[in-house]
Amino acid sequence: MRIMITGGTGFVGYHSAIALMDAGHEVCLLVRSAAKAEKLYGDKAPDYVVGDIVDAAAIAEALQGCDGAIHSAAMVSTDAKDADLVFNTNVDGAKLVINMVLEQGVESIIHVSSVTALFDSKATSLDGNSPPGTASSAYGRSKVACEKFVRGLQDEGAHICITYPASVIGPDDPGMTEPHEGLQTFLTQFIPVMSSGNQYVDVRDVAEVHKRLLCGDIKQGRYALGGHYLPWREHPDLLEQLTGRKLTAFPTTGFMMRVIGRMVDVIKRFKTVDVPMGYEAMVYATRWVPLDNTMVEQELDFAFRPLEESLSAAIQWLYRAGHIDKEHAGKLAEAV
Repeated sequence: MRIMITGGTGFVGYHSAIALMDAGHEVCLLVRSAAKAEKLYGDKAPDYVVGDIVDAAAIAEALQGCDGAIHSAAMVSTDAKDADLVFNTNVDGAKLVINMVLEQGVESIIHVSSVTALFDSKATSLDGNSPPGTASSAYGRSKVACEKFVRGLQDEGAHICITYPASVIGPDDPGMTEPHEGLQTFLTQFIPVMSSGNQYVDVRDVAEVHKRLLCGDIKQGRYALGGHYLPWREHPDLLEQLTGRKLTAFPTTGFMMRVIGRMVDVIKRFKTVDVPMGYEAMVYATRWVPLDNTMVEQELDFAFRPLEESLSAAIQWLYRAGHIDKEHAGKLAEAV
């Protein structure tokens, strides 16, 4: 197969591309930076076309000869000044990319969505059958809007699968995604011990699911990729076990973290602050609703790798990439 991938220089897109190429498939990336793609992939660099998800000519060029597609690109910004751009880029881009893929007659398509598209703090669990959620941030609202668009196409019979990764962690992050920023904070500063917990999925597992969906017989479905749920109160013990060092636990409450999130949102209206949090993010963190993996486990006969393996790989990558020191990685640095 030949697969077109948007977001191929991002965390999920990169690992999905590597998994497909390692399985013998051809890949063509739609990228905004040729230099970034070449540096990231090195000797494994696939074909690529320079352009973005609202560039019809570039999309058409990247799609030539393809019989599969993964749309994983999205603009992410917490700056209030970027709100309209984030929403319009993500929604218009998804509509343009997916419509062009369908017009090309491509039969295997994956739209990479997000927990944000489903989140409902009043639900007891979330899966592909959960209704689209509500969100206040521009990014969150764009994911909900994209979700409604793609589901509408599915209702019309289009061959599209949707995946919903939880907090994605693992090795070789081309950037520094929020879950890894969180781990960095836990290892270098403190771990908030509050209500609820977080759900982690290994990027290599996400990539494997994408490969199986593209190369298998399933042409339509919605799959929650929740991986493993870890209560905040269990974070210190597990991370101490993995690193062999004492970490600082900071007891707090969900209410207090949500108040801090609101304060950050207010500050961001007047000043650019590089802090990956806000009220909506703190709602997710303190009122997390577990993703149910049953559908992907049963339909793809899939098992997620142990959480300890994923966290260890993520911490070792943080150390290799210089985001944490040897003392922060503890005994995991010895295996790097």
